[in-house]
Amino acid sequence: AGMGKILRCQRKGKGSIFKMNLRKNSGSPKYIALNKNERKKNFKGIVTKFLFDRICHRPNLKIKINAPYFKISYYELFIAVEGLYTGKAIFCGLKSKVNLGNVLPIKKIPLGSTICSVEEKNGDCGVIARSSGTFCILITVLYSKKIAKIKLPSKNLKIINFNCRATIGMVAGSGRTKKPLLKAGCKFYNMSKRKKKFPRVRGVATNPVDHPHGGGNHQHIGHSSTVSRRSPPGQKIGLIAAKRTGVKGHRILYSVRGKL
Repeated sequence: AGMGKILRCQRKGKGSIFKMNLRKNSGSPKYIALNKNERKKNFKGIVTKFLFDRICHRPNLKIKINAPYFKISYYELFIAVEGLYTGKAIFCGLKSKVNLGNVLPIKKIPLGSTICSVEEKNGDCGVIARSSGTFCILITVLYSKKIAKIKLPSKNLKIINFNCRATIGMVAGSGRTKKPLLKAGCKFYNMSKRKKKFPRVRGVATNPVDHPHGGGNHQHIGHSSTVSRRSPPGQKIGLIAAKRTGVKGHRILYSVRGKL
């Protein structure tokens, strides 16, 4: 039997035309690694420039920080918050005030505040609520157990350490997804700048030489859509190593021994 064509997912694994050009991108913003100066006191940084992040579609801040005990200064990249401007001073550390754009540990932030770029574990430089227009809300802080409860952008609740750092305010660039694309051409250019293929042809609509789901008089897969984890690359398409299939929540869950 003749060999089929190389699948789209196989070509993506090789990279090349599917890799985004990030030569002029601003870079990944994150907090400075925890040091003695930030744990005990605070340090000051001045907003010098706004840069655009092409991956996350949000503005970033370039902050100038005067290094302690040195005559030189260095620059760091932070996530921009709504309401900041060039020349504004930003303070990071334990003794910072609760102002817009400042970075504090969660135990020093008042309840009900909107925060962003929250650390999941102490010292991981900010993981939660980083995309444009997102924020978390601080709900409770238990000082006896050293934990805090926050509401995520997905409305779920999460418990973290109360020494984790967070930025006061909401990530800039909100409302990006509110404007509709209206036509397929706008969607095409929106995906092409991220090196993603659009439009995508369904596997069942192709010929059997192009895809394992292709061919047949009617558009159907013709076999189970679940595939083994150990299947060869040209065959590994569909629901790979699926534990279960179908719509979630359509099962009737009974408790142990028939007790509802």
